[in-house]
Amino acid sequence: MHSCLLVWAPRLRLSPTSPAAPALCSASEETMAWPLCTLLLLLAAQAVALAWSPQEEDRIIGGGIYDADLNDEWVQRALHFAISEYNKATEDEYYRRPLRVLRAREQTVAGMNYFFDVEVGRTICTKSQPNLDTCAFHEQPELQKKQLCSFEIYEVPWEDRRSLVNSRCQEA
Repeated sequence: MHSCLLVWAPRLRLSPTSPAAPALCSASEETMAWPLCTLLLLLAAQAVALAWSPQEEDRIIGGGIYDADLNDEWVQRALHFAISEYNKATEDEYYRRPLRVLRAREQTVAGMNYFFDVEVGRTICTKSQPNLDTCAFHEQPELQKKQLCSFEIYEVPWEDRRSLVNSRCQEA
């Protein structure tokens, strides 16, 4: 077992008559132990590296698309903006709002891209009413007019600029 002691000073050659030689090992034991000791050191180094590596959420690479946290304030703002722009573009007098968010993703670029897949429902409120975010949905199936929508929002927060880059909806 004491063969691995030679790994720490592999170039140190002790003669058999040297006072320290009997405490360590012979040259043939050193040669046989070298691959095993090297492997053990590499495994130990890998274990340490893995233990100190950042968590997945800390390893975000710029340009990559990742699942977004729907509780995040910026994600909520982007979704609200998308729904607002969607309502401006529709000719329906009734306000529509998300029934559920199917998927939310974000991408860091020179700003932020947000991607939403949302099931949108028609409310009983007209667009001119206040407090539209709390309006109840139509209960009659013919008035619900549910849609599946995909929105892409580009935002540059430090310039206070955002735009709806892409919007596609189809009947659900």
